[in-house]
Amino acid sequence: MLLPLGGFSLGRVESMSNEAERRLELAALVVAGMDPTEVWPAYFGQTQFTEFELHAYLHGALALPEFERGYGGGNGRRSAVPRSQARPHGSRSAREDALAGLGAAGRFLLSPERAEEERLRSLTETNLLHTGHEEIFDRVVSMAKEYFGVGAASLSLIAANAQFLKSAIGPLRVETPREMALCTHTVRQDSMLVINDTLTDDRFATNPLVVGEPFIRFYAGYPLHGPRGWNIGTLCVIDQQPRQFSPSDQQVLRTLATIVQNNIDART
Repeated sequence: MLLPLGGFSLGRVESMSNEAERRLELAALVVAGMDPTEVWPAYFGQTQFTEFELHAYLHGALALPEFERGYGGGNGRRSAVPRSQARPHGSRSAREDALAGLGAAGRFLLSPERAEEERLRSLTETNLLHTGHEEIFDRVVSMAKEYFGVGAASLSLIAANAQFLKSAIGPLRVETPREMALCTHTVRQDSMLVINDTLTDDRFATNPLVVGEPFIRFYAGYPLHGPRGWNIGTLCVIDQQPRQFSPSDQQVLRTLATIVQNNIDART
């Protein structure tokens, strides 16, 4: 069942595929102020949704000019949200407030500045930053270093301007400028990052942490999430020698990261 939506330029929507129209209407409903947890079941007959599902249906809506024109009235269609409940259509901040309710699943619909603001808020809500060592995290980091036989392992947190290590074993700085930290790339790409040899990778070959202390030649990191799915840091292992990282190695790192993630989730 598709929900009615007011204010669209029908000529443009009717030229889309059914899936594109469905995606655009769902995105518009969220922008108009509807709670995605209420809208989703009406669209798909499900009581829950995943970030992947939201991302799949909202992807591509950012470039559509309808987002800049508002959604109320017109064309004989009913508005999806009563005007008394909808936020001002002309306000960029109001639209972004509504989209922020999607969490990280809607990050591509937010301005880069607002997305980063939401990510940092998620990090703050975990209460991990600047709160000292914790045994559970130290144990996992120690297990990672021992299992992979690497020079160092850490649980990193990416703040506004720096990377901070919540837990670390090996020759690592507790604080590193964010633009230098390899974990910044892991957080940005939202998936495991493996660099078998940093000197053969143009992104990292001249990085100060590669050509200087701690002379990183191998890196593998897995992203960690805060509230609403925002990437806040990583569990990573590094070595001073290039090396391979097999699928089974990747699975072990993923499993160790899951232990950390479960503990983060339990506190938020």
